[in-house]
This record gives sequence, C-alpha cells and structure tokens, in this order.
Amino acid sequence: MIKNLLDKLFGKKEIRREGREFGVLGDITFNETSYEIDNWSASGFAVSGYEGSLIRGDHIDVTFKLELDGGTIEFDCKAIIVRVEETRKILAGVFVEMDTDTRVTIANYFDS
Repeated sequence: MIKNLLDKLFGKKEIRREGREFGVLGDITFNETSYEIDNWSASGFAVSGYEGSLIRGDHIDVTFKLELDGGTIEFDCKAIIVRVEETRKILAGVFVEMDTDTRVTIANYFDS
C-alpha cells in the first residue's frame, strides 16, 4: 500500500501488457447497478460513475455487454477490483473465472 502511494506521488509510469479500447458503447453490471464502460481490454475494464463501497481486492460477479457494429459481446464472469478512484468516480477490475468460449471470443475480437 505504501509503495503504491509513493509510486503515485512520484509519478511511476504504469506498465500495461495489452492495449485498451476507449469510446465503446456498453455497460457492466455488478451489485445490481449498471455502469458505463470507460475502457476495456482482453483482461479487464474500467467504469465511470462509480460511487460505492468496493475496495481494491474485492471479488465481484459482473455482467458485461458491449455493443458492436456487427452484434454484441455479452458474458458473465467474476472480476477482482484493482483500482478505485473516488474523486474521479472510476472503478477498474480484471476478469477472472471466465469460461473458455468467452475468453476465445474476446481474444478473437482484439486480434482482428
């Protein structure tokens, strides 16, 4: 926790293994509330407009729905919260415990 605080204070750059997609139409539902997708990648998501009690490390069940030109990507899975920014009302999580078919669909989407 202290290391993360120091990294934020002194501007350590964030290292990401994969690209994120911004400006998508869709939502993620958890704890009986839907949130607009801020961005997402093959491994996780960020939502805007979040106000709640979740903290980093919490496990949640999510329903993900993304509107595409040729249809939708929709799935249920578990996620782990990795970031909560109360002032910006942003929450981010990583997908876990996802079925194989969904994982393949997402991989194909990002590989196309």
